[in-house]
Amino acid sequence: MSREPTPGSTIVAISTPPGTGAIGVIRVSGPGAVSCAGELLSLDGGKPLSVLPPRALRRARIVDPESDSPLDEALVVVMPAPRSYTGEDVVEISTHGNPVLLARVVHLLVGRGTSLAEPGEFTRRAFLNGRIDLLQAEAVAAIIGARSERALRLAARQLAGSLSGELGKLREAALDLIAGIEVALDFPEDEIGPSRAAAEAASRDIAEVLESLLRRAEAGRAVDQGLSVVLAGAPNVGKSSLLNRLLGKDRAIVSPEPGTTRDLVEGSLVIAGVPVRLLDGAGLGTPRDAIDDEAMRRSREALEHADLAMVILDRARPIDEIDRHLLRVTAGRDRLVVANKVDLPAAWSANEVDCACSALSGTGVTDVLTRLTAWVDGRATVDAEEGGIVASLRVTERIADALRAVEAARHALARGVPLEAVLIDLRDLLASLDASFGIQADDAILDRIFASFCVGK
Repeated sequence: MSREPTPGSTIVAISTPPGTGAIGVIRVSGPGAVSCAGELLSLDGGKPLSVLPPRALRRARIVDPESDSPLDEALVVVMPAPRSYTGEDVVEISTHGNPVLLARVVHLLVGRGTSLAEPGEFTRRAFLNGRIDLLQAEAVAAIIGARSERALRLAARQLAGSLSGELGKLREAALDLIAGIEVALDFPEDEIGPSRAAAEAASRDIAEVLESLLRRAEAGRAVDQGLSVVLAGAPNVGKSSLLNRLLGKDRAIVSPEPGTTRDLVEGSLVIAGVPVRLLDGAGLGTPRDAIDDEAMRRSREALEHADLAMVILDRARPIDEIDRHLLRVTAGRDRLVVANKVDLPAAWSANEVDCACSALSGTGVTDVLTRLTAWVDGRATVDAEEGGIVASLRVTERIADALRAVEAARHALARGVPLEAVLIDLRDLLASLDASFGIQADDAILDRIFASFCVGK
């Protein structure tokens, strides 16, 4: 069980990744940051750390107080509260990136009144001290974990407050609507406050923005978390060969013997700035043994959960029942039908497929990639623009809750339901928006969010 954060304590952690590097950064935050670090550090000329101007980078010597021996020459910066990342006094020490050295410095700091930081504790303090809201805190984690430039751009936009600003405007609109209806209820004879029609229109406007945010969250999820594509087909249609062609390397074993691929084989690409996982599994058909049956089950399961089904057909042999079944079960979902082996005599017309290629020779593979790129770009954009937002599952659920609440209020207003009942739905709307920001968030929610952070952030 993790240690509960102690208000007023001073924490320390190594903020650079584990291992040897050119530099390592140690971060100290809390009321005792300067005094604790000052017991190890002395500036040029023997001056104490306390005289260092705010946010000025200076050279300092690290000395082991237990042996009075020098440990390293470092760079140090002091960022006084409240103008620091955490809103507390912060000291950052840049040393040479030797893990033994970094561990020793942290050990000495812990011995002088600091405690080891929990994962995400620096960012948690930034949230608790009002430096960032919970949406921006989650954006910090998204920036650290971004797997493409496009994902990085979206996360940086959220850290700058783009999503916070949009939800903040919705919250203000919800407050105005609630206040107006309450005034109308309190002073019915004065006919003040919005009319029922005006309140319904205001609810509709809020609902439209929330619907747009949900669409953009789905696009942002594709950019941030990536998309999965499963190559599916009967045995020996050339799925593994096409996987290797798309990846530009031999990732899967290729053999003329049907059933070579048993377990799922995976490779990754970045397409249109989005991480894309390509998965190749066992060819689907009649299993030859128990292992084959399990391999096909895994292929079907992967296909069911994939964002895109890439159905591979062998153009050199007639379409059979296995092919037709695969086309039936993938109909109505995102799908790309590829006719492979166009370098061989054709057994059927390829007019009804999306594209045709030869995985063996490479003919037409560029067209497959072009189609794949168009699909990825369509999933990751909104109205042909970079409108995605990086919203965690927590935030997406709260936006969906808010949409359900305001739609309930809108329908209630249209049906002539008493305004007292409408206010219940509108307060649910406000509560969901507040929850997205982290207003009145309990410790369990905060623990779950910040536990996903790395130590030192």
